[in-house]
Amino acid sequence: MDSVTAMGRRCKYSMTNFSLRQWDKNINSHYPSRPTYWSVLNHETNSSVIFHYKNDALIYQGLLPHATVYFHWYDQEMSRLNVSFEPIESHDELCRQRAQELRDTYKYLRLWFSGGSDSQTALNSFVNNNIFLDEIVIAEYPDGDNNVDKTASSNREIVLAAIPALKKISHLIPNTKITTIRGTNKDVDEWFTGSDDPATIPGFDSVDGNVYFALDQTWAFCKINQRTDHDDFCDISGGSKVKLFKNKDLWYFYWVDASLHDMHNSPHYEDFFISRNTPNLYLKTVYLLKRFFERQGYTDQQINDFYSNIPMQRLYNLGMGRATVPDISTFKLLWVDHDPIEWTKNFIGGWRCKTFYNNTINTDQGKRWKKKYDNTVQALLAIADGQWNLDKMGNQVPHMGRKGHLSKFYCLNDGLTYDSIQAKQSMIIKLAI
Repeated sequence: MDSVTAMGRRCKYSMTNFSLRQWDKNINSHYPSRPTYWSVLNHETNSSVIFHYKNDALIYQGLLPHATVYFHWYDQEMSRLNVSFEPIESHDELCRQRAQELRDTYKYLRLWFSGGSDSQTALNSFVNNNIFLDEIVIAEYPDGDNNVDKTASSNREIVLAAIPALKKISHLIPNTKITTIRGTNKDVDEWFTGSDDPATIPGFDSVDGNVYFALDQTWAFCKINQRTDHDDFCDISGGSKVKLFKNKDLWYFYWVDASLHDMHNSPHYEDFFISRNTPNLYLKTVYLLKRFFERQGYTDQQINDFYSNIPMQRLYNLGMGRATVPDISTFKLLWVDHDPIEWTKNFIGGWRCKTFYNNTINTDQGKRWKKKYDNTVQALLAIADGQWNLDKMGNQVPHMGRKGHLSKFYCLNDGLTYDSIQAKQSMIIKLAI
């Protein structure tokens, strides 16, 4: 199958209001190329085809007798670094530089703020250095008609962390527009289409497990961008955390595509911690976390398993130099393992959808949404069979996202780079994806 045929297969899905492909037509004049994408190497012809969506890459791979999928994560940006040397600037200074870089690049800056440690660090970098932000967006999610006590709703983080944080600094940002996008029951009806067609399944191309029983930031991001009238703008999020791997005395950092937020599909997206020019700030956070692990005296296994250890999330953020935030913004009760006994319908993916379920399932609206959601889940299992992560019983669970592919591995000791296949063949990694 040649690349032209592959392109035709990829484009058969029409765009919808909640399709991640609706931004394909947009162009970022500052950075025309995408920093994250997939490629499929055809071993028969030794040629590769690039894909912007993982589902397309996996479909194409399945049509070839011998092919490998590679995940590319800021390859060009990381190639500009000598990763064996820690940047000499302080973390605060590099945060200031990153905020100023964004201000100097775009006419309009929009920060997505949740009150969590990542977005709080980004916000501090602008406010503490008197660098102007044009707009701050927070998203409130409805729990049907039961969304009365917001501290017991899907908006708990917003109410207890984001809004108080913005009120505290309101005198410092008098000219910054604060936008709150509030979901309604109508929005939930639009999100839960009950569709079995990839063209109309909201977030079908998501890789990080956003296909679950609740509204999420992808809904809000789509809504905001559909009414954006700025030509030269960017959407900033707290962005990427650090993933380190240690094997004896060798340290590596890497990324996994299953952790990509859907915002990455927009050409106007900016990860605050990764500059498209020289990502020194991200490399600094890598070394901060490395030193944290060394001070703790963790074993290799403890380091490599650290990221799935939910009670360690506060230490994880502090180790990377992130801002201190309320506990609700640190401990979000992610369900690492789907429990087929307690949650027999494959819909729990995190604290927000657990709350959404509890607050809606006994209402007529909630039962209608759940029925539509169940239909979509069954469609996902049929459409993309084999792509989904498994629970501990071996069942595919769409809300847990697609099985992960690893980026390149960057060695801090010698500055060398390994692709994910080389890393596995060299016995560098033994990761559960």
